[in-house]
Amino acid sequence: MFSSRFTRARRLAACTALAVSAGMLLATPASAGSPVSGAGVETDRPAATQPLMPSTPPGAAKADARAAGAEDAAPLGAGPRSDVDNDGKSDLLVREIDGSLTFVTQTQAVEFARAGGSSEFVKEMIPLGDLDLSDGRPEILTLSVTGGVELYGNASTTDFSQRRWGSGGFHIYNKVFTPGDVNGDRRADLMARTPNGDLYIFLASGDASYPFMGRVLVGHGWQVYDQIIGLGDNDGDGKGDVLARTPDGALKFYGSTGDPLKPFKAPVHMGHGWDRFNQILPVDDQDGDGDTEVWAREKDGTLRAYGGSGTGVYDTVETISEPGAWAGVSQFAGAGNLPATGKEELLARDKAGRLYWYYSLNNGKLSAREYLDEAGNWAGANITNASSFDPNGESDLLEIWNGHLYVEGKDFGGGWGVYNLLVGPGDLNGDGSGDLLARDRSGNLYLYQTHRLGTKVYNRVHVSRGWETYNWVFGAGDYTNDGRADILARTTTGTLYLFPGTGKADRPFASRIKLGEGFNAYSKLVGTGDLTGDGKGDFVAATPSGDLYRFDGGAAKSYFAPRFKIGYGFQTYNGLY
Repeated sequence: MFSSRFTRARRLAACTALAVSAGMLLATPASAGSPVSGAGVETDRPAATQPLMPSTPPGAAKADARAAGAEDAAPLGAGPRSDVDNDGKSDLLVREIDGSLTFVTQTQAVEFARAGGSSEFVKEMIPLGDLDLSDGRPEILTLSVTGGVELYGNASTTDFSQRRWGSGGFHIYNKVFTPGDVNGDRRADLMARTPNGDLYIFLASGDASYPFMGRVLVGHGWQVYDQIIGLGDNDGDGKGDVLARTPDGALKFYGSTGDPLKPFKAPVHMGHGWDRFNQILPVDDQDGDGDTEVWAREKDGTLRAYGGSGTGVYDTVETISEPGAWAGVSQFAGAGNLPATGKEELLARDKAGRLYWYYSLNNGKLSAREYLDEAGNWAGANITNASSFDPNGESDLLEIWNGHLYVEGKDFGGGWGVYNLLVGPGDLNGDGSGDLLARDRSGNLYLYQTHRLGTKVYNRVHVSRGWETYNWVFGAGDYTNDGRADILARTTTGTLYLFPGTGKADRPFASRIKLGEGFNAYSKLVGTGDLTGDGKGDFVAATPSGDLYRFDGGAAKSYFAPRFKIGYGFQTYNGLY
């Protein structure tokens, strides 16, 4: 395994569990009279039971050149890009809720075993097919949380995949994908979109020492889409096509031109209602009819299959899984959404000083709580649960004690007693690592940028004054569909504002946007990260009577969907983080 969540030893030998619905918390508790002593909170999400890849009924072969076997009509664009069991059809590669990467075929689910790779958390996987045109085995590109890309060759279910190439700097893009073969050389090409909507292409080079050529700008305005899916060929010309979805659920089809400098025709509207899905993924040709299909996951974890027609549209649809079966997948390889990492959970402290952990189930619900400490151990501790500072993809528990800041038990130095608020919303300066906001008692807000390994923070940057008017500042993840971390702030009169992130350290937030009044009805507000499996940040709010509501981020017009009740009894806690 390559994520630190799998290699770190458990920090407590025994535990006492208090189960409310299902889940676990592993923790070394802080004491009210001392800081976290060399540990912090250790959370391990248990892997869900992984269903096998669904099968689809054989489709009727199309009466065209592909069905007739014309040699020039079956390039890579229509072929499998992730066939790891050598049956001629693409298989699934998934990141599970515990962070592990798994190949899923119709007969087995096995670890994606990588040799020579980085230990950084992988947030996205891009199957490329047989990029070297050697043996039919696919190459897989992985993208880490800090923007590192690695190419693994000859992926299979029976052997290690060898790291062949790596590079960095991809943190500047919020979506990386492959449409398949764009220029007709039988090799899959790579595309990447920036937060401001510029689309670049990296043509495959055919040289293993540098598998992709330098980027070329091929489009503008792609920021309007919250999901982009590289299809392979679905209009019968053998070149790679693309689907793109807007936040309000409208789906567009971009047919290929064969020109790598202008790769797509004008978009064709495919219909509405696709916002019901949290991830849409390409699966190439599953039914053997020569056309590519797409699968889409409902928000409860149910998979649906859309059959390609060969003309760019989808002419069949069927449910291909049991209800909710695929909720345990955090990210499908090649899926169109912007993947979320860094938190996706909730910490809670009760009035007796016990700390509990709830993690996201990717379907809008939280797992059960469990605890490992004795009553009173966390009473009075000044703590915050921040989006991950380091490349392991896990949230970090912060504590201020005796003026020092402790991050997962490590002393980050003194002078922190001047602050009455800490917020760790994620990456604010665009370098891929989570950052920290701190407010002093005069209402000044400061940004502390972190080292990419999470080992230290740099000198503070003054953001602005006047933050004493807010009695709650929080956030974890992206609320505006651009991949940048944002924050939320509630005034003392109950007005909630959104501060969109800019990715710039000297001006980390754009002008605030008013979301609504009446948020004084909630006694606690927490940025949980993604709870619904779509990669967008969500938040929860608890009423004084203990009802817990979820607000889904990334909505088309209002930024957040209407509240949805997901729990009760939360009045037992005096702190949610």
